[in-house]
Amino acid sequence: MKRLTANWGLKLASLIFAMVVWFLVTNINDPITSVRYNNIPVTLKNTNLITDQGQVYTILDGSDTISSVTIYAPRSIIDSLSLNNIIATADLQELSSFNTVNIDVKTNKYFDKIEKIDTSSDMVKLSVERKASKSLALGATTSGSLADGYVIGDVSTEQNMVRISGPESVVTRVASATVDVDVTGFTSNIGTDADIVLLDSEGEPVDASLVSMNIKTVRVNVVIYETKYVPITYNVTGEPANGYIFTKEIESTPDAVQIAGRSNTLASINEIVVDDPNINLDGLNSNLAYTYNLSQYLPSGTTFADKDFNGSVSVVVHVSPVESRTYDVDVSKVSVKGEVDGFKIYVDDSEYDTVSLTLQGLSTALNAISENSLQGSVSVDEILAANDLTELKEGTYSADVDWVLPEGVSEKGTVSVYVTVEQN
Repeated sequence: MKRLTANWGLKLASLIFAMVVWFLVTNINDPITSVRYNNIPVTLKNTNLITDQGQVYTILDGSDTISSVTIYAPRSIIDSLSLNNIIATADLQELSSFNTVNIDVKTNKYFDKIEKIDTSSDMVKLSVERKASKSLALGATTSGSLADGYVIGDVSTEQNMVRISGPESVVTRVASATVDVDVTGFTSNIGTDADIVLLDSEGEPVDASLVSMNIKTVRVNVVIYETKYVPITYNVTGEPANGYIFTKEIESTPDAVQIAGRSNTLASINEIVVDDPNINLDGLNSNLAYTYNLSQYLPSGTTFADKDFNGSVSVVVHVSPVESRTYDVDVSKVSVKGEVDGFKIYVDDSEYDTVSLTLQGLSTALNAISENSLQGSVSVDEILAANDLTELKEGTYSADVDWVLPEGVSEKGTVSVYVTVEQN
């Protein structure tokens, strides 16, 4: 016993020295070190505690992701860990009155050998509010520019409604839902899937990630038509009042229109003919002004290329007073139509060498006529008929002259000449 207690101070010093040596050897071989992991997702637990109450939550400020986690442990432990071993959870059972919940970070192995875990953030921030739902009609638009000579026809979606649900404050903001298709450069029909965009009352996008949607994309069909300019022509009926004439002048605003349709349909269309019973001149002594809708006269399979054009067209049909003018026409300007064997037939100018011809029409048409330009004729058949003859005999007969007149000019009264018939 005395030997055991002898030199106890030296023995104690030896023990302490041995412990220090052991500690130094241990740390030199497996020292404490650290490792840093970034962007660690946080898993929320017991979320049904909110949803079962008809509420929804929104994670604020991206707080369900920890930007960095630093682990301190012996090197041997650190070397055997990876990002997949970091577990971060937040239990909503511990939700505070400020709608925050602490984050618990640990490893799924060697957790008892971890010295320390430091995190850049330690809580998840939530916004909790009542859940709301809404159904929206789905609109469709196009953007970009088609190739020259083509226009957009019908734009349709295969589904016309979308249902959204989420926080009441977000759902209330959403005023409409739409899809857009870029048509730049296309010359034929388009069928494509497009993302649904939610818009507020001012047409600004609402973050769709804040709500759930029954569909997020929809099939959109865009019909593309070829275009063509065609003139508008009119069928004018009726006769103006006595002493007035239709001048053949028609003012149409517009006088041509751009139509759209399939190329094979447009190929056979060269004009749009308006046959409106209201474009009637019966009894008129002034211009006819009329406005109508051209849509009802569009050829089948076509539409207006300009979506802003509503089809309204104004037309003015010109009616003017008839003018009369008398011309002295040389008898030599009248010829005989028809021959009979054995007879010489000619216009007799022995009593007079000119005849008076009164014409009526527009002043512009009458001004273009000169006495030397007028030509007339008499017909042997009409001479026979007028004189109740079955065969031609010698003599002098009166015959009405048929004048060659320009369009818009007519003869007022009848001009007759003497025709002499002699046997050869």
